[in-house]
Amino acid sequence: MAENLVCKELTADQARWNETEILLDRIEKNRRECDSQDILRLGELYTELISDLNKFNATIEDSTDRRRVNKLALRAYGIIYRPRAMRITDFVIFFLFEFPRLIKEKIHFILAAMLIFIFSSMIGYLCINTKSKLIDLVIPPAQQEIYRDSIKRIDTSKAHPSASEPAFGVSSYIMTNNIRVSAKAFATGIFLGVGTIFVLVLNGLLLGGLASIYTSGGLAAHFWSLILPHGGIELLCVFIAGGAGLLIGYSLLNPGQLKRRDSLIKEGGKAVRLMIGIVPLLVLAALIEAYITPATLPETVKFALSAIFFGSTIVWITLANIYEPRDLSRLFAVK
Repeated sequence: MAENLVCKELTADQARWNETEILLDRIEKNRRECDSQDILRLGELYTELISDLNKFNATIEDSTDRRRVNKLALRAYGIIYRPRAMRITDFVIFFLFEFPRLIKEKIHFILAAMLIFIFSSMIGYLCINTKSKLIDLVIPPAQQEIYRDSIKRIDTSKAHPSASEPAFGVSSYIMTNNIRVSAKAFATGIFLGVGTIFVLVLNGLLLGGLASIYTSGGLAAHFWSLILPHGGIELLCVFIAGGAGLLIGYSLLNPGQLKRRDSLIKEGGKAVRLMIGIVPLLVLAALIEAYITPATLPETVKFALSAIFFGSTIVWITLANIYEPRDLSRLFAVK
């Protein structure tokens, strides 16, 4: 009787192992066609496999069944715990919905970065007007003279100064600089956030100083018409990147009940996601800089386009924090 029970138990185990093997083969062959029930069943079978291994580990012999169960457990573990490959739709959903919500979650860091940059820009503007030596640290005197000479060569009698003129070079320089600033503001956050603050202050002084130089030359409207169409989005990216850098610094300064390493890992992951989210925005700003900035459009039109671009960005962030994807599909559904 005992021998019959053992045979029945072994037969049941082997049937379960066979089921596991068939299920693994099907999932590995075409994972997209597997539904949630298959994954749930695989999880149950994996638990049983671990239990079987524990039983085998109680014995010394290296049986064929033991090797088979160990192989099946490794295959099941690889499927259950393997990270799912990122798809294009995943990134689209992240950018349209998760990224704006992350902005809202960390808005206090982003606002802090924005205030640091704006305050520094005001200081840079005032330093040029008052001929302070402080701005010489950001824009060397020789470079200031180059910009002033460029301003003098701009033909203000033209309704639409051309893209070949020096002012377009300033626009391109600021675009490239803002992308570089975004990366630096994020990366230097590891220095307890001090590096991020330094980068924001330095570049705020630069923007304010350039604005002051062009304003003193009577070309304030021309300068901002070159900067704002793409600059509004780029500056938003700088603020988000700065907020990400401050977030990293804060996670090290105030880890709470976590270890500093664990706090850095937790908040650093969110900071990296913020940086990933600004990539499409920087690409969009580059396209605007390539096609809108050099266009022979009146300054008023460029200012209007700047308001539309920046306003659309704010509307997108707001809607993403109010609606779920399914809610938006119903909102814009044709009745």
